Order: sequence, then structure tokens, then C-alpha cells
Amino acid sequence: MTLSRRIGSSLVVGVAFLMALLPLLTRFDPIVAILLLIALPAGLFWGLKSIEDPFWVALPLCLSAFLGGIFAEVFELALPITPFQIMFVLAIGLWSIHRSITANRLTLLGIEWPVAAWVALACLSMLFSTNVEDGLLRLLRVSLNFLFVFYLYQVLQTKRQLAILLISITALVTALAGYAAVFTILNPEQAAINIQLRGIGVASRAAITDADPNIFASSLMVGIAFTTALLHSRSMAAWQRVLAVGSLLILLAGILSTYSRSSWVAVVVLVGFIIWQLKNFRFVWLGVGVSVLALLTIPQVQVIFFSVADRALSLLDISSDASSSIRLLLGKAALEMFADSWGFGVGYRDFSYEFARRYDLYSITYVNEPHNISYQMLAELGLA
Repeated sequence: MTLSRRIGSSLVVGVAFLMALLPLLTRFDPIVAILLLIALPAGLFWGLKSIEDPFWVALPLCLSAFLGGIFAEVFELALPITPFQIMFVLAIGLWSIHRSITANRLTLLGIEWPVAAWVALACLSMLFSTNVEDGLLRLLRVSLNFLFVFYLYQVLQTKRQLAILLISITALVTALAGYAAVFTILNPEQAAINIQLRGIGVASRAAITDADPNIFASSLMVGIAFTTALLHSRSMAAWQRVLAVGSLLILLAGILSTYSRSSWVAVVVLVGFIIWQLKNFRFVWLGVGVSVLALLTIPQVQVIFFSVADRALSLLDISSDASSSIRLLLGKAALEMFADSWGFGVGYRDFSYEFARRYDLYSITYVNEPHNISYQMLAELGLA
């Protein structure tokens, strides 16, 4: 029996099961019963199609990764459940059923052994770590992230699927960036707060899907990279460039609304690298000209510019806020941890505890995370 015939048979069985549920549905409120009658067959159809072609579930899975904790925030749930966690369990389950039916061979990424070695080293370092519980939890998250990448590598088979995925992600993050920009830098009241706080307080920064504005800013990077590549590609149609420009402007506004200086630097490097690779510079000069014209003629743009510029220039002033001044101290502490542990590291996920022990006066600023993956690995695992 072919896969399509098996799914067809399963669909018939599912419909029969729903018919058997009709007497039970009469006990619900009519509106709830109607919604269930619509949702159950649709969910059954989606699940069966996902078994036949895992891309049906891979697409919403990837989109849910950009929603962060918005599920718990909207529905006011006490448990930190995210849409991605729910979709990930469904995706792996449906993919396992697909694998058991088709028996296709797995394609290795080529990084399985390095990842396994890193996990083994992290487990070994937790033998002398004081933060074992958080280390195990973070190690589980890292392992699941690798499983997610491995899953996508098996599921994405064509360029068309990749294009659909990138377009869908870009549309979603553009909507999130637009929402963030409207309620922060484009909001007169919020703009006044931004000027007063210089983007330092969390209250003045956009973090729509996460408590950390830096994480929200990083979620917009995929859309910025994709739209920049479309805009500067020599083979794109005019209407595609127009859509890319509109989306890119909204995404850049969303990035500005986070007041995340590290993300601003990352965007400059990312966009510059893409443009350099594509060797198409005409839109750069056009963008500079339009930006200067808007800055000279639109008062609201002037307010945004001076607010953002003040935040950006604070990178050069280490005394401007705790986050700026303490990052140098974090780097110094990482080198000290590496040297004092004779190159073995202080233990996985033990950086914050060790920093608070060494610099208890500075730890009260709540900026005790490494902020840099390189010296975090150096301090915790002895790896540069």
C-alpha cells in the first residue's frame, strides 16, 4: 500500500471517528461545538498531510520559533509554554511516523561528532560546577536546538520549500517589527521616554515576543538578510524589489525600536557583507540620499535620529550606563577565570555565579551574563 493510500484510509477512519463524536458534541455550547467540528477535521487533515510531507508542519514550526513567549503572555499562562515547544513536539512525532512509513535514509550534516564532543565536555565540566541545574537545562536546550537543525536538514528538500520558508518568516517578522516601531519610536509619548532614558531602561525598548530586547532584535535578522539580498540581487523583478524595500524599512525600524546596540552593529556588518558579495552598490547611494532627505524634511525622523544616535554614541562612552562600562569588566573576568582554572574552565553555565563571587559590587547591576559567546566558552569550558 502506497503512502497516499494509507493516508486516504486514515482520513476515512478519522471522519468515521468524528461522526461517532457527534453525540458528545451536542453537550457543548453550540458555538464551541461548531468550532470543534471545523477544527478537528482541519487538524486531522493537516496532521495526515504532515505525515505525507513533513514540510506542512516544518513551516509553522519555524514560524513559531519567532513568536517567543507571546503565547504565555497573551493567554496569561503561569507555565512558560511557547508555541515553538508545542509545535516541536508535534513536528518530531509526525516526522517519526513519516520515517516509519517511508524508511528514507537520514542525511548527516557532518557536524554530529563535534557537537557530541562539545556536549560531552559540557557534561564533564558540570562535575565541578556550582550551577548544575541550570547547566543541565541549558544543555538540554542546546541539544534540542541541534535536533531542530537536524530535522530541518532532513525535511527541506527543494529550493521552492526554502523560498516559501524565508518569505513566510520575513512576512511574520516584518509584522512584529512594524508593531514594535509603531508603539515605540513612532509613539510620541514613548519617544519622549526614549530621549530621557537614552534607551537604557527596558521600558523604553521594544521586546514584543521576549523579555529581552536583544533577543527580539536578533529574531529580525533573518528578514533583514533576506530582503537585503532580494533588493541587491540583479535578477529580481521591479515589484519584488518594491516589496523588499518596504519590508526592509519596517524591519530596520523594528531594530531601531529595540535600542540594542549590539544588534545595530550586527545589522551593519550583515548588510555590508551581503552587498559586498552581490557587488551591487546602486541602491546603497539611493538609500543614503533618501535617508538624508527624510532627515532634513520630516521632524519625526529627526527626533528618532537624535534619540538613536545618542544611544549609538554611548558605545564610545564606557561611563554612560552600567551595561556599557561593565562589559569590559566581564571580558577581564573571563580571562581571569580561564587563567585561575588552569585552562579547564570554571564549569558550564557557571560564569554568572563566578563573576558575582569575584565582583560582588558590580553584580548588583544585574549585568552579569557574558554578552559574548567566545569568552563565555573560554571561561566556562576552557575553549576559545
